[in-house]
Amino acid sequence: MDVSNIFEEKSLRWTQERPHFLERRDELYDFLEIYDYCKEINEQIRFSEDVYYEEIEDGVIFCEWLYDAGTSEGEEERRFFQEILSKSCSSVQNDREEEGKQAILVSLGVYPGCVATRKEYVEARRKILSEIQNVREYEAFMHSCFINSVFADNILQEMKNIKDFSLRAEEITKNLAVLNDEAIELYKLYSNDLKKAMQILTAKLLECSDDPKHRRYLIFPFTYSELARGDNSAKTKKILCEPHLKLIRQDSDLRIYFSWSDPEVGEGEKVLIGRIGRHPY
Repeated sequence: MDVSNIFEEKSLRWTQERPHFLERRDELYDFLEIYDYCKEINEQIRFSEDVYYEEIEDGVIFCEWLYDAGTSEGEEERRFFQEILSKSCSSVQNDREEEGKQAILVSLGVYPGCVATRKEYVEARRKILSEIQNVREYEAFMHSCFINSVFADNILQEMKNIKDFSLRAEEITKNLAVLNDEAIELYKLYSNDLKKAMQILTAKLLECSDDPKHRRYLIFPFTYSELARGDNSAKTKKILCEPHLKLIRQDSDLRIYFSWSDPEVGEGEKVLIGRIGRHPY
């Protein structure tokens, strides 16, 4: 799946409702969070050269403010835009309509058809993910939609066996989203009573439960590196992923097996997804 993140230059435009560009700092900080997310997944937000000619204040166009060295007001914001535009300003016209590509339009503040916050941006990516019908394309794209998750090395192996995958993608996406967004916090709150954490997930989804009888089948390999210690060499660790979310219905053989946390894989800050698919026994 090829996605283009495109800045909507018209969202910079001066209006009577937004008369001063530098009073929009809250919107800029929201945009910075989207920008940082894209950096984390090794993507860029692309800008059209038209952005330079947008009127951001009455009688002032963006490039005049951007390269005005005569005032210190807004210097931090000016440096930020100078940096990102030097790296990512290019023609984006074809990306909006090119076959096989989907564009996510990013704006500064609320603008029709655009996303303006990190939450909206992630939701837009996950919507694209939920509509992917090919399981290989889904697996390749899902990592960028759930950055608080680590997936087992062999996660695709079982996903390829999911019957009618295109009909299940939306539900899989919904369940992965809840795990990604909430599992670590639940683990921190209820590490001494994980049944309570599972009850909370059950209330949000179909069901979350343990499977103590089959633990020997629920061990999956994960690759990690100890970057905090200056060691970027790849290591493999096998981890028990016993808790699981049931999908479709109570008696279905489709589920997501996970581990709440691991001090090495994800450094205790990411949920581990061991298997998406049938029982491994």
